[in-house]
Amino acid sequence: MKQKLDRTLGMYSSLMISIGTMIGSAIFVLAGTSYATAGPAASLAIFLAGIAAVFTGLSFAELVTVVPKAGGGYVYVKEATGNNIIGFICGWGFWLGYAMSCGLFALGFGNFINYIFPFIPQMAAAYVLVVYVMFTNIRGTKSSGALQNVITTVLIALLLLYVAVGLFHMDLDHQRPFMPHGMSGVCNAMGFLYMTYIGYGLITTASEEVIEPEKTIPKAILISIAAVIFIKTTVFFVGSGILPWTQLLPDVTATPLIDTAVSMGGALGGYLFAFAGILATLSSINTAVMASSRTSFAMARDQRLPGLFKTINRTTRTPVFSIVVSSLIVVVAVTIRDLEHISTVTSIFSLTGYSLVNVALIIFRRKKPELERKFKVPLFPLTPILGIGLNLFLIGSLALSDRPALIIAVSVIGAGILYYYLIMPRLKYASKGISIVDIPEIREHKKDSRENEIIIPVSNPHTADGLLNFGRKIALAEESTTVVPVKVNVFPDNLLTIADYDMMMQTFGAQDEIVQKLKAYEEEPFMRPVLINSREVFHAIMSVIRKDRNPLVIMGWHGSGLVKYMHGDITYRMLQEAPADVGVLRMHSRETDFSRILFPYGGGKYSKMTAKVVNRIANAYGAEITLLNVVDREEDVEETRAFLKTSAARFDRPTQITVCSGALVEKVVEFSEDFDLVIMGASLDWGLQEVVTGFRTDRIMEQARCSVLIVKSYDLFLQKKRVRRLLHKTRKAIHQ
Repeated sequence: MKQKLDRTLGMYSSLMISIGTMIGSAIFVLAGTSYATAGPAASLAIFLAGIAAVFTGLSFAELVTVVPKAGGGYVYVKEATGNNIIGFICGWGFWLGYAMSCGLFALGFGNFINYIFPFIPQMAAAYVLVVYVMFTNIRGTKSSGALQNVITTVLIALLLLYVAVGLFHMDLDHQRPFMPHGMSGVCNAMGFLYMTYIGYGLITTASEEVIEPEKTIPKAILISIAAVIFIKTTVFFVGSGILPWTQLLPDVTATPLIDTAVSMGGALGGYLFAFAGILATLSSINTAVMASSRTSFAMARDQRLPGLFKTINRTTRTPVFSIVVSSLIVVVAVTIRDLEHISTVTSIFSLTGYSLVNVALIIFRRKKPELERKFKVPLFPLTPILGIGLNLFLIGSLALSDRPALIIAVSVIGAGILYYYLIMPRLKYASKGISIVDIPEIREHKKDSRENEIIIPVSNPHTADGLLNFGRKIALAEESTTVVPVKVNVFPDNLLTIADYDMMMQTFGAQDEIVQKLKAYEEEPFMRPVLINSREVFHAIMSVIRKDRNPLVIMGWHGSGLVKYMHGDITYRMLQEAPADVGVLRMHSRETDFSRILFPYGGGKYSKMTAKVVNRIANAYGAEITLLNVVDREEDVEETRAFLKTSAARFDRPTQITVCSGALVEKVVEFSEDFDLVIMGASLDWGLQEVVTGFRTDRIMEQARCSVLIVKSYDLFLQKKRVRRLLHKTRKAIHQ
């Protein structure tokens, strides 16, 4: 069965994912440590760290055009090196590095909470945050992407305001001497500040959700790095000019930049900056936990970690075990309570992984030079070589300045190597959950090339069989038609950035009743089931419709009004916006032998457009068609019948014409007792003034004594919003 991610992330969302993670830790958590290491030259250190990140960022930008899959740096290295020990070490480093960086965010969060609410201890707030983020990720939250965008936008605005106001409060004498610890201090600060730029790589982990990822992600990476370099550098520079840098050291204050905000704006300025810090650390830790659990999930999918890491909970649809393990690592980092050592270890892991990403770029250029690349790293191979060289230089600087952190990092990497060679090979024979053996892949069968499509969104297992059999019957009668059942899985935002979904859907989809129904149809040559993982149902269905030729969309009816049902307002939006003929089918019973079709026919444009669909259905079922027209006066019956005999649409099947007088709804309901299916053509005012040859369609749907299909035929001109608005106003004026 074909499975895919729906592409919903544009440039703005991509930028917010990158900037939101990068903007938090350096400014709000590591400012004091940076000033202690480099003095006022911390601004130079954060600037140079950003420049060093640009070289690896360029490699990411090209690699996403070569391997536009979810998974980020780990996937790139794995694909380039063949999923061997190098790919494993890269994933191991990213997994633990992302998790340990969360310790910084939690400690910073606790610090800001303690500033606003002094009666709450810093460590208590930090542990509460870790537990909260763990359960939030386990539970899954929908529509958090928009909130993330708002938070990041507000943070950028607050920091720019801080810089703009701070420029008028600076005293450059506070920055003398500029490099009290020399260039070695700057290099040491560069090493642990580099990890604050790792956020630009996170957008590549969600590349299968990004619209035109080959174009959007490279631009997002470069723009976000440039923006964050500017913001961080100016904030650090202004901060050390507002107060003497010696007053901003960790031994003097736990809130260095808050102190500068207080100096400018009093208590209000301090609370405002602390609130910004809370937002920043919340955003950063949530994204980093997602990234960590995503990496371990992907490694389990690639048979590098026990199967428990890729297990999806049936209720929450999230990888609970993977999230819990990442959260436990965060707890350890918080308990250590050493910002400098945590940041150093995290930087060593990140620098190692990013060095391997540059190596992956060189390998791809050598192995697959023929691949089309919509973005190419300039000055190749100099650029990735410089990226590797700078990363190794920073690792060396960190190793010389922080031996304990180096010992910890080397020990953890060594433990990973031992696991790879001694433990991992034995996991194949372990019990279920611990074993790394994959579930067999679902094969996508090749289908015959067919011109027409019948797209059937399915969500309700009780109506799915009727809809699918209906479409199947038409396809069997038309050699050029394929039925495309579409099942949309709506996942929380935090799951959509976790990994490549092929293995995940095989694990979770096995318990989905509709997925099992679609698998039963998969062997038929005219059936092409599609499984889409998306944040939004309507966008996912539309992505299928736009790709198919001459589509007919058949949706199920789920109650009175139609507008409010079938995934909320999905039916209404489909009828109004879909570039296709859209039908809404209400099955009266499980019996689907439609041998007698009643077609209320008014002779207008919509009736004639709907007649094409009626003809297809009648041919498929071998049905007789009865055209029904209800007039207001009895004396108009014969004249109308004569008119319809000469002007009515022509059908391939035997057709009768019935004209009577009376109330439209009541007559159609009365006649429906003698038919198997009523087909009605809907105007584009659906849901506003539901006119079908003069009667309300929802009443017919509810009261008819047989199955009912309402069809809105697509017209490129009439579908335009301005035209619809004009027609609606004209009709309203006529009725007044």
